[in-house]
Amino acid sequence: MWKRRTFHECAEELEVLSQDFRDVYINGLNLDQQNRQKILQESSERGIEILRVLALSIRSEQDFGAIPSIRVTVGALKRSASTSEVSATLSSYQPPCSGRTGFEPLLLREALNKIAHADPYRAGFFADNTVHDLILSGNQGSNTWIAIVSLPDLCRAIKSLPDQNVQSVR
Repeated sequence: MWKRRTFHECAEELEVLSQDFRDVYINGLNLDQQNRQKILQESSERGIEILRVLALSIRSEQDFGAIPSIRVTVGALKRSASTSEVSATLSSYQPPCSGRTGFEPLLLREALNKIAHADPYRAGFFADNTVHDLILSGNQGSNTWIAIVSLPDLCRAIKSLPDQNVQSVR
């Protein structure tokens, strides 16, 4: 069951989940396939839950002026993409996310919007020892977008905000 926590506590838990996921994904723990899959699934589900809670709560607090909107880059965004570009990005993405042709810097607020509105069937990730990037896509009007969100950068940005209790528990 979800316990009411602060932005910083959620970001810290997300960092731990990301590190655990990366360790298991690259099989740094030498686990058997069944345990490996179980840990990857559980950490993904928990991470998605935290991301959604943070996205909704922080955006709401910013909308009402309770916390500032900061201009920190946490990834890259392509505002208009074809279906084949989404598929290609999901299947062959390699970091870094910055400097990609057709992409612009993704600021924290926009990243939170993309997390809240991503199509879960057109999403993926890249993970290695140091990088954990989420690849999200969705539609805004008639445009399909692609967002690449660096989880470590997102967590750092969230921890730079004034800490307060999350307001959304669902």
